[in-house]
Formats: sequence, structure tokens, C-alpha cells
Amino acid sequence: MTEHSRQKFKVTRRHVIGGLASIPFAASFTPTFALADAPEINKFIYASSILCGIKLDKSFIALAHQIWGALTLGATDKEKRSWRRMINQISTLPANANSQKINKALRMAGRGAKEQARLLAKVWYTGRIKRKIGPKQSTFEVINYDDALVWLACDFTKPPVTCGGHFGYWQHPFTGKV
Repeated sequence: MTEHSRQKFKVTRRHVIGGLASIPFAASFTPTFALADAPEINKFIYASSILCGIKLDKSFIALAHQIWGALTLGATDKEKRSWRRMINQISTLPANANSQKINKALRMAGRGAKEQARLLAKVWYTGRIKRKIGPKQSTFEVINYDDALVWLACDFTKPPVTCGGHFGYWQHPFTGKV
């Protein structure tokens, strides 16, 4: 071996801090998210945007993965194909499609597509989905409360316990001004 074939490796404080800072980021990466088919999730976001009436972009990609996973959790292959057929049909529409075009596309997507579209919009807007626990019981699974579309649609409010103004702003009566 020559003198220059090995490099000295010196661990610095910057290396350690950089490594520690990357741990939460690496832990948030799940294999299903990393291996997800990008064109499919982009199509899901676009179709969701049309069905919800709010422009959704790639900043909603993590939430889209969560919602898609919640909608298809426990679904059979046939049910997943039905979801994909509905998403594919809606994603052929222009972004400004009116309700007549949306309803026509849902009819073309097949039986149950309208109910799927309603459920999809409900989950996006509320951030939760109803799950069956027993034969007659059910409960809601919260997917993402703070990022639910209701907070975008109702721009006069925000999720409770989410800071909105300067410290102590809640002590003073509303004056109509921000």
C-alpha cells in the first residue's frame, strides 16, 4: 500500500450533529412511501383536487399517501381496481371541470364510483375515516387533523390549539381587523 491509499478519517462535532439531525428524517421514511409509484400518487392528488374543489399540489404528497392508504386499507384487489378506475376516470378531466362533467365521469367509472368520490372528499376535508370495530360499532381513525382541507375551505378559522397571532391575542375582543 502506498502512503496515499488511505485517508485519515477524523470525526468532528459537525459530523456528529449532522448525523443526529438526519435521524428523525430517516425514521420518517417508510418503505411504502419510498417505493410508491409517483405517477399513481400524482394522479390521485389531481383527481382529489377535482373532487374536492381545492387545488392540491405536490406539497400534499405525504397526506395523499396517508389518505390513499386509509381508503384502501383492508380492500380486496377488486375494490382497489375500482378505486383506481374511478381515479383514472376523474384524472382525465380538466382541472376546472364542472359538476356535470364530474358526474358523467363517475358514471363512466362504474358502480359505486360516486360513493367512493364522496368518501374520498370526506376524508380529505375532515382528516378522518370511519372504521368498523364490531358488527354494529364503529369509530373514527384520525389521519391528519391539522392538514384537513376544511381549514383551507374555511379561511376564517384554524385548527384549535394552532397558534394564529401574537402572544396573548386571544385576550382582546375581536375588532374585525387582523
